[in-house]
Amino acid sequence: MPTGRVSVAARRGRIVLTVLAVALLASACVGAGSSGAPTAASPSPSSTPPAVVDDTLVARIFAYPDVTVGRVPPMLSVYADGRVLSPSWTADGGFAPPLVVRRLTPAGLADLRAGLEASGFFAGDIEVPPTQVTNSGFTTYVISLRRNDELVTARTTNFAMSDRGRALVGLAERWMHPERELPEGAWLPARARYVGARWYVWLRLVPGVTPETAVDSAPLEAAIGDLATFGAVQRLPGDGSVERCRSVPADVVARVAAGLEAQDMDLGPPDRDQLMVDLRWSGGRGTVALGAYEMLPDDPLVCPADLWP
Repeated sequence: MPTGRVSVAARRGRIVLTVLAVALLASACVGAGSSGAPTAASPSPSSTPPAVVDDTLVARIFAYPDVTVGRVPPMLSVYADGRVLSPSWTADGGFAPPLVVRRLTPAGLADLRAGLEASGFFAGDIEVPPTQVTNSGFTTYVISLRRNDELVTARTTNFAMSDRGRALVGLAERWMHPERELPEGAWLPARARYVGARWYVWLRLVPGVTPETAVDSAPLEAAIGDLATFGAVQRLPGDGSVERCRSVPADVVARVAAGLEAQDMDLGPPDRDQLMVDLRWSGGRGTVALGAYEMLPDDPLVCPADLWP
């Protein structure tokens, strides 16, 4: 059987989380709606009343390294129903997929909001610049907090920090571990792996260019149909290629992955939250670059304009 050869971009995509962890050490239960309207969750088999699901984003923290590939996951996402999504932290202080979902009590959620608000950074959108300019070797921290029905964002880097910048970086790094900032009584006992109900599937179709891989795109086409008409056009890069995107149910991506692995393509661990590979476009038509990304509860159904491979 042909052996799939994953592109450089795909290999780099798999280590996005590792790159993020190194940068930090050196210095989001399921749903994809965006309306924010509360809806009832599926009944629990126990006598406990079903939880209310509210996908309204309350707070989020990102830590972007200066070079990224794929979709960088947030280090913290907090929702109005108390759900908290964060990476799986390891014993050495690093982190990796999958995201873990826990739930705060109403009082715990109020304490988290109060803790961020008390910092004084969220009266309005701000950016705290470094004291000198650099092009590499830094991490950008972005904290968003909902106030008066709007998300307010504070942003800075961990390079050449002013006192105010250092305080904002410290705030981000503390609240990326909310379990350390909030008492045990602020949390409900259950925790589980986050499993997104939908994924974004992004394609770049490059006609007439033969990829290095021998793995055919047939499993992808079997799952999503004709690639040339899939979803909506995102971009026309100007080199003859076309970028298209659409959100699909998670089981569609699972079928794609199973079909590619049947062709001996190594896709990494089964708990992956993204998939980035190059494929041979069936019929010798060229190359298909595939990027699939697990959606967060507040992600819109329509692919965002800034979604990149």
